[in-house]
Amino acid sequence: MSNVAGVISFKAKPGQGEDVARLIANALPHVEQEPGILTWLVLRSEADPDLVFLVDLFADTASRNAHLSGEAAKQIFATVPPLLAEPPVVHPATITASKT
Repeated sequence: MSNVAGVISFKAKPGQGEDVARLIANALPHVEQEPGILTWLVLRSEADPDLVFLVDLFADTASRNAHLSGEAAKQIFATVPPLLAEPPVVHPATITASKT
C-alpha cells in the first residue's frame, strides 16, 4: 500500500458546510478519471458542520502532484472559495499506520 496522502480542510461560512461538501463531491467524475488516486473521501465534521475535509490516498507522489493541478482540483477551487470563511488548508501527508 502507498503511504502518500493529502488532506485539505475547508472552513465554510456559517451554515454553508453542506453546500461546500456538495460542491467538492461534484468533482468525483474528474477524480474517477485519475488513475493515481486510490481513495478519495469528502468528510463533513459532525462536531462542526461547517468544516469539511477532503482526504486522498495516492499511488505515489507524482500522482498527488498531478491531482493538485488536475481537473478535480480546478473545479473545486473554482466553485468552493466564495462559500469559505477562510482559505482552504492543503496538507500533503504521509500515512504512518492504516487498516484496510
